[in-house]
Amino acid sequence: MISERLKERRSYEGYTQQDIATMLNVGRATYAGWECGKDIIPLKRMYKIANHYRINLDYMLGITNHEEKMKYKKEFDINQVAKNLRKVRKNRKLTQTDVANILHTTQSNIHKYETGKCLITTMYAVQFAKNFDCSLDDIFDRKKNEIKKLITK
Repeated sequence: MISERLKERRSYEGYTQQDIATMLNVGRATYAGWECGKDIIPLKRMYKIANHYRINLDYMLGITNHEEKMKYKKEFDINQVAKNLRKVRKNRKLTQTDVANILHTTQSNIHKYETGKCLITTMYAVQFAKNFDCSLDDIFDRKKNEIKKLITK
């Protein structure tokens, strides 16, 4: 799904693989690997693509089929992403171990994501959004006014 959305959006916007690779500061072969589904695009790069196209992350990552225009937001704050992940978990009265079990990872990884030591991986982010019915655009504060919905779900 992710690879199809990458190709679909790039073609729709009239870009070549080289154009997008250059924008992301990666080789064309690297981008081609993401677009054909051979490799998984890092979330930080997908964020940059979604920003470039001014489209929601949730659509680009196949979490929703609803395409939504978004305002451009240059950077994300990894500590705010971590805080929002933690808020979602705590609101659902779950432990880090509970979340780790749901995502089939370790509690240590969840701890790293929730403390901002590293950015959650693309696949865990997609699973997190689907399992906890939340938007990655909210997690990344791309919809500033929507964050309260995220916390109270």
